[in-house]
Formats: sequence, C-alpha cells, structure tokens
Amino acid sequence: MKKVIFVAALMLFAGAGMSQPPAGGRGQRMSAEERQKMMEQNRLRHSAELREALSLSDSLSRKVDSVNSKYDLQVQELMKPENRGSGERGAMRAQMENIQKAREVEVKSLLTSEQQAAYDKWLGEQRQRQPSGRDRERQPRRDGGARGGGGDGGW
Repeated sequence: MKKVIFVAALMLFAGAGMSQPPAGGRGQRMSAEERQKMMEQNRLRHSAELREALSLSDSLSRKVDSVNSKYDLQVQELMKPENRGSGERGAMRAQMENIQKAREVEVKSLLTSEQQAAYDKWLGEQRQRQPSGRDRERQPRRDGGARGGGGDGGW
C-alpha cells in the first residue's frame, strides 16, 4: 500500500512539474507591451548600427529612422493576434518580405551610392547574423533565452 501511495505521489509531482512551461521559454508568449518594448530596443540598436556603418549625418539619420518607424508600424499591425490567426504562414511571410523590400527601397532612396553599397553590406551581415526558418527555433538568443514569441520588426 505504501508503494502505491508513493508511486501515485511521485506521478502527481512529476506531472505537475512537466505541465509548467519553462521559465522564459517558448511556453510563454510576449504581451503586446513586451513586444513593443523589444521592437523599440531593436529599432534603437539598428539605428545606432546604421548611423555608424553608413556614416550618416544627424539629419539623414533622422530621415532613415522615420522611414524605419513607418515600416515598423506596418509590421506591428501585421503581428497583431487578430491578423496573425487569419491567414496561413506563407501569406504572412510574403507580406513581411514585401514590407522589408519596401523599407530597403525607401531607405536606399535617401542614400548616396557609397552609402547604398555600405547599406547592402550591412543588410547582408544582418541576414547572416539572423538565422531563419527552423534554424531560428533551435538556436539560443543572444540574451540567453529561448526563441519564439516575438519578432524584431523585420530587420
């Protein structure tokens, strides 16, 4: 009888532990506020990187930031839960790619030919640093947490 109670208690505790999502892991979704904060942090980081990589003046940097903010709003709209559940993943990916392409075209229209070349190089480096597809799910984030949940605004 003691063995039966022990096994039952062990199974109860093991089951309770396994039903909890891992702390900071994929079992937790970001709230809209957390996603907004993360996107703002990414936007500021990317702005600083671009300013340095392209040797942007303050005026031009503000224009590029304005363009990026415009497209970030489009990404945020697309990422809203009511918009995510309405279509298939491939359609959303195509929309994200279209937003990214439009962003790149508009940013390039502000740059000199030398800055455009540096921008293309910077984009290539960004794409190499950012894994895509299934690889993204398997690799840890730079901050040590698990992947999943939010996006970075298409950058």
